[in-house]
Amino acid sequence: MAYRATFVSKDPLNYFLQTSDEGPHLRVSDVVVRVNLDPGQIFSRFIRMATNSQWSHSSLLYLINDPPNGFDNTFLVEAMTTGVRVASWRNEVIPYNTFTVGIKRPRLDWYVETPREINKHDASDPEDVVGIDYLRHIRGMAIDQVNNLYDHNVVWELTSLYIERIAREHLSVIPLIAEAAAGAANMFKHWEEDTSKADPMFRFICSGLVQYSFFEALRVRINNDLAIPAHRDAAMSNLSNLHRIIFRDDPQQVIPGYIQQVQSGKLKLSDPVPGDVINLLQTSTPADFNDSPNLEWRYIIKEGMVWQISPAPANYIPASQDESNVLALMRPAHPVK
Repeated sequence: MAYRATFVSKDPLNYFLQTSDEGPHLRVSDVVVRVNLDPGQIFSRFIRMATNSQWSHSSLLYLINDPPNGFDNTFLVEAMTTGVRVASWRNEVIPYNTFTVGIKRPRLDWYVETPREINKHDASDPEDVVGIDYLRHIRGMAIDQVNNLYDHNVVWELTSLYIERIAREHLSVIPLIAEAAAGAANMFKHWEEDTSKADPMFRFICSGLVQYSFFEALRVRINNDLAIPAHRDAAMSNLSNLHRIIFRDDPQQVIPGYIQQVQSGKLKLSDPVPGDVINLLQTSTPADFNDSPNLEWRYIIKEGMVWQISPAPANYIPASQDESNVLALMRPAHPVK
């Protein structure tokens, strides 16, 4: 799909604050991808190199500013090696010459609301859209789950899974990956000695946790809805579309297989999620989010300039070099062959 980028603001802090009833520019559970261009961020460079991507970190929009209710800022959920934190939007974009940010939104045109969800809609709420209860559930899941997943054993396991995946997909850079992996192992040896130094090293893991939160929130909702006769049709429809909140490739058809097993009764949604499903979710990368057609591009912030992204004709030609540079950030990390 072709896109155009339209410059809309040179103030990424105030532009995204909700100041009228026209509807927010951001939405809860929007997916934020980011790159840290600080030369000292070696692991950020490794992730971009190994995944052939412009991005090295991801997070979730947690709360849109709401002055009447006492929230004057916008916040994100960010997963770190020491746990989860709620970070200010300011910290995501400043300094402008260090951070480049992309904003993508999950497509929910497939999502079927239950009668309860339909009745809860509030026309006076500018954030209220189809699926808003699910989107709010995702952010809660991110906070609830991330601390359970972030312990030392899991970081070891995720690191090995990432290295295995990256090596399999990018054979040409295996020597460099091996070298980086050795460096990572050495850093782990000093983890207990200085946790603060380890803090920025494994931010790429958070993309897996973002993906996990989308999946787990929908799984829980479907499971709950199946127990309510009036909600069953919506639940079954959403179950058949579970793959639509998977933002990475699935060459082994793990998710379709899981859906089929649940639909056939071989598995229950209340059963523990199979290990191959968990591994698929947790090893998602920012590059996957960049490429996923299940996420819709909305904005890119480059050097403090806000560009709105919209679909364009296939033969669209950028109007300026600046626009071309912005669109280059969206190029597929893994083009479809």
